Amino acid sequence: MRADVVDLNQRWRIVLLTCRDPKTDFRRVLAEELQSLGHDVSYVFLKRRPTVVEMSAPDKARSFSLPGFLRHARRTYRGADPLLFINSTNLVFPGLSRVLRALCGGLWCFDMHDDLLYEATGWRRRRAEIAQRTLLGGADFIVHGPPTLKELFPTSHHVSNASSLGPIERPAPDWSRVLILASLDGRFDFDFVRDVAKANPHLGFDIFGHVSKNNPVVTAGLEALTAAAPNVSYRGAYVNEDLPAILGAYPATLAPYRTNNRLTYFIDPLRFYHCLNSGMEVISTDIPKARDFGGSVHVVTSPAEVGPLIDRLRQDPATRRNPGSTAAEHNWRNRAEQIMRIAAEERQRRGRR
Repeated sequence: MRADVVDLNQRWRIVLLTCRDPKTDFRRVLAEELQSLGHDVSYVFLKRRPTVVEMSAPDKARSFSLPGFLRHARRTYRGADPLLFINSTNLVFPGLSRVLRALCGGLWCFDMHDDLLYEATGWRRRRAEIAQRTLLGGADFIVHGPPTLKELFPTSHHVSNASSLGPIERPAPDWSRVLILASLDGRFDFDFVRDVAKANPHLGFDIFGHVSKNNPVVTAGLEALTAAAPNVSYRGAYVNEDLPAILGAYPATLAPYRTNNRLTYFIDPLRFYHCLNSGMEVISTDIPKARDFGGSVHVVTSPAEVGPLIDRLRQDPATRRNPGSTAAEHNWRNRAEQIMRIAAEERQRRGRR
């Protein structure tokens, strides 16, 4: 093979490290797609007792003590060629990641799906910065989701999020109810939703999402919102398998992110991809990622715009921006292929054949 030709047909040994429960982990589907491309993929839920799933047998999981996992990793992955670790552990266990690299070798990719420092302050922020530097120092290359992260990591590769969902039929769409699919944390604009709901008593707003742990401000904000606006209901948390039923019940969704805020400047929300792929009309506050979708997302700058916009969408199909689905573009198979092309190029650039 010529030195300037990248071999995209090699079968890789891939280890995807995550810190999220598989039921809600947005990288689980990526592991499935990497396996379907013909690679040997291990999906590792990295915690104090790590769980390993070989994607060739995805219903079987093995749990290890931490020393046992390290022995397993060295025995199973060391010497595999080519070997790729995709580190999607946020800033959890940075030291363990470096130990794994020392034990197993391979090509290491750090997954910067957002800024990761979030709203940490003081010592918590300092500790997060140290963890981030440790993880970045152990990476051969970086992939990032939000295009804005290129400002912080200019050598990183842009690989946006995606969704495994496809078009969902809605034969009798109910435009009187609006879905809010959210992570209830510091990014959620409670005041915006309150003002929208009060201005539109004829509309109902159903919130699905996980409430941030140990955050009394968020808990109080949700309680105050539902008390002030009776047409806002919190429906609880969800897992990935719930999404088709949830999204199929609504023709439109509202993404009420805080604007002009670092927390929402460096994000690439999965809910945009889920909703667009399913064929919904997506209404968002003015954050960079909403603008990045171009004409597919309705961007609003004030609560007063939301009600009239929904009325127009209901009455005039010509005003709708997502009459079909974006699934052909924003799917995890495309992202898996993109990551493997980057990995092959990085491996060749480093002279590893």
